[in-house]
Amino acid sequence: MAWFVTGLRHEALRLARKHRRLKERELLILNEQLKNEAGGEAIARMLSTVNPPPDLLTELENKLVLQEALALLTPLQQRVVVATVLEGVTEQELAGEMGVTKQAVNRIKERALDKLRKYFVLDKPPSK
Repeated sequence: MAWFVTGLRHEALRLARKHRRLKERELLILNEQLKNEAGGEAIARMLSTVNPPPDLLTELENKLVLQEALALLTPLQQRVVVATVLEGVTEQELAGEMGVTKQAVNRIKERALDKLRKYFVLDKPPSK
């Protein structure tokens, strides 16, 4: 079952990336057509600076990447990273909740972030 879920996640990521690349190519083609028309330079410049509305596939891709990244971490590291990085809880507050020192929370967070950096930079999963 785990193999199936992992395969499904990877396929969803692949499709989301493909959809994003196609959308970017369409924008490039549209921008080029507008440049060729009279006064199109200003319109093309405006089009390239407007942020497109977030789409469902990009959000899905981001959530899947986040889930895969968090799966590399121990449950304690996951709790610390989610609380401090994603939810904005201070290390001091989290330390009080967990009953440890702020320095301990900081060490857990730094080790977790190092694991994530190695994973994303080297593109190979570190050992747990």
